[in-house]
Amino acid sequence: MLHLFAGLDLHTGLLLLLALAFVLFYEAINGFHDTANAVATVIYTRAMRSQLAVIMAAVFNFFGVLLGGLSVAYAIVHMLPTDLLLNMGSAHGLAMVFSMLLAAIIWNLGTWYFGLPASSSHTLIGAIIGIGLTNAMMTGTSVVDALNIPKVINIFGSLIISPIVGLVFAGGLIFLLRRYWSGTKKRARIHLTPAEREKKDGKKSRRSGRVSR
Repeated sequence: MLHLFAGLDLHTGLLLLLALAFVLFYEAINGFHDTANAVATVIYTRAMRSQLAVIMAAVFNFFGVLLGGLSVAYAIVHMLPTDLLLNMGSAHGLAMVFSMLLAAIIWNLGTWYFGLPASSSHTLIGAIIGIGLTNAMMTGTSVVDALNIPKVINIFGSLIISPIVGLVFAGGLIFLLRRYWSGTKKRARIHLTPAEREKKDGKKSRRSGRVSR
């Protein structure tokens, strides 16, 4: 595999190493940024301890990258026209990578600092679209030709449909569980929020304290 980099000059090789460092830095930010979104619910509801939830998220995210394939990554990259990707030189390709990763890193750090639950995938999608539009303005080509419009429509459609599907399935599941899985006190306790549990447990502890006195 190293023979693929044999024809690169020193300047391009250094830029490539810097790009790889940007990728690793982005993945590190992506780890503590998106993992929080994934495990927030189970930690808040106390279904799982925070340490165990974070460890499980890290392990499964790692194996997801190794075993999940590159279909999602290819789908995002192919929002750019095929001609632009094929005719892109090494310098232009590295500039695209730097621009995309730098935008994603700044946005992810900003949303993490202010506690906003934003997805890194959405950031990359916006960065790719920005690259295509900027390339169109710099080269004087049409904005319509700057992007793979059918692929952009498909991705935006998935971004709109995914929350709706999650809402319907999650709402239907909690409705069924509340209706058919709350016959006993132990089962009914599962559906209480953490605040409701603390309120209920607090009342019990105060009552037990009065009885002991």
